[in-house]
This record gives sequence, structure tokens and C-alpha cells, in this order.
Amino acid sequence: MNRLYYLLLALLPLFCATSTSAQIIGRDSIPNASRRDSSITFLGVPLVFFTPDTRWGAGLAGIITFPTRPRRSSLTFNASYTQKRQIQIFFPFSFLGNKNRWRVYGEVGWYRFLYRYFGIGNKVPNDYQETFTARYPRIRVTAATNVKAKNLVGIRFYLDNYIIASSSAGGEIAQGLAPGTRGGVTSSVGPVWIADSRDSPFFPRTGLLVEGALTGEHKWTGSDFLFARCSLDVAKYFPIGKHNVLALNAIGIFTAGDVPFFQLPQIGGPRRLRGYPDGKFRDKHLAMAQAEFRFNIFWRFKGVVFGGAGTVFGKANEAARIRPNAGAGLRVEFDRRQKLHLRLDYGFGEGKGNSGLYVTIGEAF
Repeated sequence: MNRLYYLLLALLPLFCATSTSAQIIGRDSIPNASRRDSSITFLGVPLVFFTPDTRWGAGLAGIITFPTRPRRSSLTFNASYTQKRQIQIFFPFSFLGNKNRWRVYGEVGWYRFLYRYFGIGNKVPNDYQETFTARYPRIRVTAATNVKAKNLVGIRFYLDNYIIASSSAGGEIAQGLAPGTRGGVTSSVGPVWIADSRDSPFFPRTGLLVEGALTGEHKWTGSDFLFARCSLDVAKYFPIGKHNVLALNAIGIFTAGDVPFFQLPQIGGPRRLRGYPDGKFRDKHLAMAQAEFRFNIFWRFKGVVFGGAGTVFGKANEAARIRPNAGAGLRVEFDRRQKLHLRLDYGFGEGKGNSGLYVTIGEAF
């Protein structure tokens, strides 16, 4: 374990990532533990990266896990700074209690980041692009309790105070042509349902994860906007032989009302159709599906091939424009007990410029 840990420290600076804002560990990350596992574990790695949007950047990331039997709780952290004075500091967390009958998970963070904006909808030319810098604190909390075996219900609260500090001169954002270009507070509340039968939250071989939520924003929730969001995220895992896994994921997000452009459902980045830049396609509604085959290579190395397709649209009767993607990747298991992996993926989508390398920890789904 120690030799592999130092190997990762040496290798990580050699890679660059196209998305540095991805969470180190995905949502609801709760490591498994035996009843005799009462230790607190820690893993930290330095970050060195370069992208066209950030230039050189550096920071620190890691995860702390601690016993809350029968499964473990976790606190992840990520802090980085770039040559363009971009800052991101965030702490995803997952805490369990009452013998895991309830859980609280989410993220607390603060960001100042340069984003690319590609327009809204399907009629924007592929080469259209502008940039904007936003800074905002973020709070995301979901609290849920067991109502039936492997089923939980609860409440979700999301808060961003979005300030757009600068944008491309003459662009849609600078001209106020997109909804929410002046920024503002988005604050949503609503019920959530979770069904989780996975054998591992970090690298599942079998089981099902379903998360459905219905949230609303109103002046009564503290928001500057008025809209509702309904989302459903389903992931299913099938063991293939002794060491291989087929993972399937489907996502649907539907909104109604005055949705600011920075809260519109979007395709792209390290989790949704890898290869497309983060936010490449956005609109009021999203539907997508993706699959990944994960196979053993040797020792702690694994390989993956993945592909998928999705679309965004503004109206129910709008003709669908399907956006495909595909790619391959490498996994390095640095913690066998918790099945934590370093993830290196290269994905590509349709059209020029829609490809990229992703280096992070944890699976896309």
C-alpha cells in the first residue's frame, strides 16, 4: 500500500485533466467496513494540472474515512489554485448514524472559476464559445432515513450564491441574452428517494442505485428564481465472470419555470458523456444513457471501455438531437479494502474539439 501510494504521488503531476472541478468521490460515497474495522483512514495526494482554461494549477486532495458500523462515513477535500487566480475549495461528505439507518451527505465549498459557455439548445454552432468567471459559495445537503430495506426517503437542500464577475465582451452573457446572466441566489428544497443495493459505493460489481428528487425554488426558499426540477438517476451493475463488470447508467432531468443558464441540465465533463466539454450542451430538459465495461488487466490495474448517448431539449415536442460518445480508460487500485481507484479516461464525442483526458479518483457512475 505504501509503495503504491508514493508511486501515485510521483505519477499524478505527469497528467493533466480537462476538468478540475469534478468531485474526487461521487455522491453518497460510503465505504464498506467490517465490525472489527475501527480505524480512521486517510489518503492525500498533491494536484498539478494544466488546461487551456486554467493554465498551470496546483493543490491538494484527499479523503478521510471513519467507522460508523456497519458501513463507514467519509469526508473528502479538494483545494486548488491556478495561474489565472482561480480557486476551488470543496468538502464532499457522507455521514451515517443509528446503525446506518439514516445518512446525511452533500458538499460545502467555495469557488472562483473560469467556465466555458457554448449557448443553450441544439441550434448553436459547434464552434461557438465564450467564457465567464463566476464565484460562489455552495451548500448541498441531503438527509435521508430508511423506510424499507435498502430504501431511503428524505429531504434535499441546495444553495449557490452565484456572482458573475466577468464574461466575454459582446457575448450572450455580457448582453444579458441568457436567463440568469446577472447571477443570483439559487436555493432549492424538496423530497428525495434513494434505493441502494450496491455491494460497494466506490467500485460496485453488483446491485442497483436509484436516486429520484423533486425540488423547487421560490422566494420562500430564499431563491432569486422561480422554477422546479425533477430528476432521476439510475445505475445498475452486472458481474461478468469473476473480475469484470458491466455498469449501466441512465439520467433524466426535467425543469419548469425561470431556470438560470448556470442551473440548466447539461451534458459534458467527467461524468456525463465524457469527451464533451463541461456544459457543452444545456437546455431545460436532459435524457441520456451510458454504459461502461470494466475488466481486470493484472495486479491492481484495470481497464474500461465506455460509450453512451444523450440529448438536451427545451420542449417536449422538440426533435431529438442525439449526442454520442465513446472512450477508454485505465484504473489503478490504490486501496483494496475500500476499492478506491485512480481514474484515467480519454473520451470523445461528435464534432471537432469534443474530446479530452480526465484524471481523478472514483468512477463516473
